[in-house]
Amino acid sequence: MILKFFNSLCINGPLGTVWRICTAVQNHFERVATCKGLCLSIQSVLSGIQISLDSRFDKIHGTDTSGVIPLKDLEIKSDNIKEGIWYEPMSVKVFRQIMDNLTVDVDKYEFIDFGSGKGRVLLLASEYGFRKIIGVEFASELHKIGTKNVTILERDARKPSRIETVCMDATEFVIPDVPVVLFFYSPFKGQVMERVLRNVLTSFATHPREIVLVFYGNNSVSIDLLKATKWPCRELALHADWSRFTNYQCFVLSSPRECEGRPPLHAPVR
Repeated sequence: MILKFFNSLCINGPLGTVWRICTAVQNHFERVATCKGLCLSIQSVLSGIQISLDSRFDKIHGTDTSGVIPLKDLEIKSDNIKEGIWYEPMSVKVFRQIMDNLTVDVDKYEFIDFGSGKGRVLLLASEYGFRKIIGVEFASELHKIGTKNVTILERDARKPSRIETVCMDATEFVIPDVPVVLFFYSPFKGQVMERVLRNVLTSFATHPREIVLVFYGNNSVSIDLLKATKWPCRELALHADWSRFTNYQCFVLSSPRECEGRPPLHAPVR
């Protein structure tokens, strides 16, 4: 029991560990009203702490990227909504670790965030010098907030940000014929993920070039679809963000380079 506690502490951090303990206690004593009420109160406090910790990014930049929003609370005109995942902002700590593990000449790459939501990933990516950054989001409300956040960034920087936000279904997005980093914070699953990956493979077959896919999530079907591409793949060993309830796996895939007589793009995992 103690070993499980410390393992959870290392993986999920204190907030995630206490949340899981409360959930386990609720399930075990589900008929005891006082116990259930106490656990719900504790989880409410944990949620408040998590929101406060996560909102530090917005307090610094004057933006609005925080909060968890279910898709049912949004107006989405797409049949693919059933394959979508709720909005949840990316961990700043985790994103920067991922970027530290990418060995690409960013000034030669475009960065595309599928399911860009309120645009936090776009704002973070702008710190690294990509030639262009594109956010693809199918929820119009989130797209508008993301566009406003980009405007705030440009206003404070007093120069254009090279960020473009588009409101459209990810399956319809045409991938640019240039070297790209494609970022997926587990924005969708199932057939949508399959169709987007098919578009990536088709784009690469038509215009062979360097493509890097980054997936951060824990959906086993999506992970299997990524591995089914047979592209060189590595899992990053990331330090958990203790301000989050859940920390996910991260996989980086790179397009094959054998056709150019070069070895696959690899980098040591930090």
